[in-house]
Amino acid sequence: MQLIDYLLAFQKKLANSVARFVIALWSRQTGKGFTTSFVASRGAMTEPRSKWLIVAPTERQSLETLDKCKDWIKAANLSAAESEEEFDALEKGAKVKAKIIELPNGSKIYALPGKPASLRGFTGYLIIDEFAFFEDQKEVWKAVFAVIVNPMASIKRVIITSTPNGQGDMFHKLVDENFLNPNPKRRVKWEVQKVTIHEAAKEWEAAGKLGTVIDEKTGKERAKTAEEYVEEVREAFDTPEAWPQEFECEFLDASANLLSFDQITAAESVEATEHGFDPNEPGEFYGGFDFGGISDPSIFWFAKKVVETGADGKPVEKLVTRDVMFIKGLDTGEQLAAVRSRIDKCVRVCVDYTGPGRGFGDIAANGMPGTDFTGWGEYDADPKKFLAGKIEKFSFSEVSKRELFTPFRLCFGKVCSFLIPHADWIRQDFHAMQMLQSGNDFKFWAPRMSNGHSDGCCAAALCRRAASFGGEYVKPFAATAAHNIDTRSVYGD
Repeated sequence: MQLIDYLLAFQKKLANSVARFVIALWSRQTGKGFTTSFVASRGAMTEPRSKWLIVAPTERQSLETLDKCKDWIKAANLSAAESEEEFDALEKGAKVKAKIIELPNGSKIYALPGKPASLRGFTGYLIIDEFAFFEDQKEVWKAVFAVIVNPMASIKRVIITSTPNGQGDMFHKLVDENFLNPNPKRRVKWEVQKVTIHEAAKEWEAAGKLGTVIDEKTGKERAKTAEEYVEEVREAFDTPEAWPQEFECEFLDASANLLSFDQITAAESVEATEHGFDPNEPGEFYGGFDFGGISDPSIFWFAKKVVETGADGKPVEKLVTRDVMFIKGLDTGEQLAAVRSRIDKCVRVCVDYTGPGRGFGDIAANGMPGTDFTGWGEYDADPKKFLAGKIEKFSFSEVSKRELFTPFRLCFGKVCSFLIPHADWIRQDFHAMQMLQSGNDFKFWAPRMSNGHSDGCCAAALCRRAASFGGEYVKPFAATAAHNIDTRSVYGD
């Protein structure tokens, strides 16, 4: 059995394409990284001293693809040496490090986050993963384009993969002019291969890779059909307005990011820290916990409320991020143990009380039966049932998302009242949250990325809510009487 036999037909089509410029317009969950890592690995193994550059929106994504390359090389019974090399970044004078694996035949595979200032002089093959989700898409495209049209650069082939992310960006333009509405005047032609979840599922069904189900009529076990699998994914995704874009490769036109990169970078501050939890730091702290269970990450956002004197002499209130805890692979009890010291430190914590988060919320508020842990008590600002505990249980719905994200967005105005640390994954996570227009209403959703569904943005928004008493946003001007209430005495702090 050859390595390429592990690929399905649509994946082999991409791997065996001889076009110099190729775009894989593929649905979620179709193995984009699995396939491009095969292409790079096979090329590196069969063409001595060749160079392959993998560029992705974040370092984590590019390294995940590089790890898959290692797996392919290992499957071929070959070894590879690992090293690093610096590239210029988009920011003047900044550098980014490329991770490199080198094969015995002298071939190299590089992995970079999507911030190279210039690929000038690069000789070899270029793979751009999830191009529609790059932070500086236009700048990266300028760098790529300069190499494509420069005959001295010797770029042999470019493969771009992505799921759509709205209209108007460079990825949409490339697909539109080469596939949706071909422009005959284009001199650089791109081959576009479109694969929806329906097409992929049919191939998985034919290959017997969809598993089995119990037939409702016969009560016997049988193979799952492509239609059944697609409906399972649709139900689990549970965002019908985004389904056409995420899984059917349609470019939605009525969408926008919750926060622009300019808004996000304006909120970045040296005052904020990503890993700065100090149980002995004085002050008033709040937390937000987006619960992800075992398969998806959970994130606890921990921030300090700070009141300063503004230029007009009035108090200015803001939340300063002190710590962001990323948790994955732990059960509910283990997650509780991991965040317990942070919750102890907080005046209030707003927790995700949706799906698997309900169990965590109940334990955090009411304690764990059979143990000495009695919980922190439940908080509810509803006058009819005012509860003065520490844990607010927040259930995500279309209505509650508007209540959560609309005021959160207002914190990122001309005067930022929610400060965040400088971190690429946070920037990408916040930017991924989308607002989809449905009539006169907006709905909020986030596409799945390698680190979840904007879990950091959700956790930060929950933290803001925890600090604002029932949904009133943290105002970037004089604090209201409600904000000045000292609630610490309620908890005996």
